[in-house]
Amino acid sequence: MILNNKILRIVQNKPLQYRVVNLYKNYNTLPLPELHSYQLLCLVHKYHYRNDKVPVIFSNYFSCNKFIHHHHTRSSSLLHLSSVSTSVGTKSTKFKASQLWNTLPERLRKIMNFNSFKTELSNYLIDNIMSLNYEYYKSYLCYCCKCDFVSVSLSIFLLFV
Repeated sequence: MILNNKILRIVQNKPLQYRVVNLYKNYNTLPLPELHSYQLLCLVHKYHYRNDKVPVIFSNYFSCNKFIHHHHTRSSSLLHLSSVSTSVGTKSTKFKASQLWNTLPERLRKIMNFNSFKTELSNYLIDNIMSLNYEYYKSYLCYCCKCDFVSVSLSIFLLFV
């Protein structure tokens, strides 16, 4: 991750104080954690709308809440989060992908065309880079350039999110 940031900083000829988020926005790309989220969400979208395009191992991988509960609930359109007992379980593909899908805005979850979904998802993730993986960036940014500027700008950013 640090190497990616350094490469982007060098290619764009930006100083150390320049926000990492803007480095990625300028090149319309995503940091590695968001690329992982992007891939997981694309998998869920394929599962949801194009089950024939999902590898066989994933054909029954996720389950909707409407199939778990026999009555209508507010979250019946969301994916069921399987219970996990350890922090390792929260990092599993099944749990993380379901959690990410459930946090997507409904307008994104309802896009049926895969290419439109990918475009909109990419825009959404670029616009929300910091808020999705706050703890990750908080720990990273404080060590990135070793200055208070980034910490302060991160704090100000989070006030408006």
